[in-house]
Amino acid sequence: MKPRFTITLPLLALLLVPALAFAQVNFPKRGYYVGMGDSVAAGEGALPVTNGYVYRLYEESAFANKKEMDFADIGVRGGRSWDLRDHQAAQVLCAEPEQRPTVVTITAGANDFFRNDPDLVGITQRVAQAVDLLLNNDGVLSPNLGAAPVLDPVTGLPCRRLQNVTILVSNYYSLPHPVPQFFELLDSAVRGFDQALRFWLQHVVVPSGSRVVVVDLYTPSLGRQGLVTIQRRFGYNGPLDFDFHPTNLGHAFIAGEFKKAWNSLP
Repeated sequence: MKPRFTITLPLLALLLVPALAFAQVNFPKRGYYVGMGDSVAAGEGALPVTNGYVYRLYEESAFANKKEMDFADIGVRGGRSWDLRDHQAAQVLCAEPEQRPTVVTITAGANDFFRNDPDLVGITQRVAQAVDLLLNNDGVLSPNLGAAPVLDPVTGLPCRRLQNVTILVSNYYSLPHPVPQFFELLDSAVRGFDQALRFWLQHVVVPSGSRVVVVDLYTPSLGRQGLVTIQRRFGYNGPLDFDFHPTNLGHAFIAGEFKKAWNSLP
C-alpha cells in the first residue's frame, strides 16, 4: 500500500495545481480609473508608496467595486504641469484600451513652483489645458485655454477624447512650515494656486455626460497635524530643505477628500 500512496500524492498535486491556478475570476470591467499628476499622485511620502491616495481610492473601491474597475496610476515623481499636459494627457488619449477611462484624478503643479517657477497663473492654465484635452481633444478645444490638440503619431489625427468621464482635480493641502515667514510664503502660494486653478477650470467646456470637479484639500487640512512629512523625523532639515509630501495619514486624508467630492455628485 505504501508505494501506491507515494505515487497517488504527486498525481493529486498535479491535478490540483491547474484548478488552483484557474480559481481567479476575471470580472467584466465597467469602469477604468486613472490617477494623473505629480509625486503626490505617484504615492511619494507613503510607506509603501502603494499606500498613496490614488492606490487607496482604487483599493477601497471609491468609484466602483474594484473587481469591476481597470486601474492605472501614471503620476510621476517630479512631474510638472508640462508633463501632465504634454505627456500624460497624450498617454491617456492615444492608448485606446478596450475600456477607456471613466474616472480621472489629477494633482499637479507644485513641482513647477518648487523648481523656481512662480507663475501660478501659467501653471494652473496648463493643468486646465490637460483637462480640456481629455474632454475635447478631437472636437473644439475650449477657446479661452489655448491648448493644441494631441495628435496620433501614426495617423496625424487628433486622438479620441474621453466620453462620460468624471475628472476630479485637487488643489494642495496646507504646508505647515515651522518658520513663520516661510509658512506665510507657502500658504500664500497654495491659496493662489487654488484661486487660479478654479479660474481656469471654469473656462473648460465640459461635454454632456462628463463632469469636472475641484477637490479642496486646503481648507480641511488647516490645523491638522501629521499630514505632511515636514512634521516627521528627517522631514525638516532647514528652511529650504524640507519634505512637503503627505505621510500615510496625509494620503489617507487626501483619499477621503476625493471620496467626499465623488459622493457629493448627483
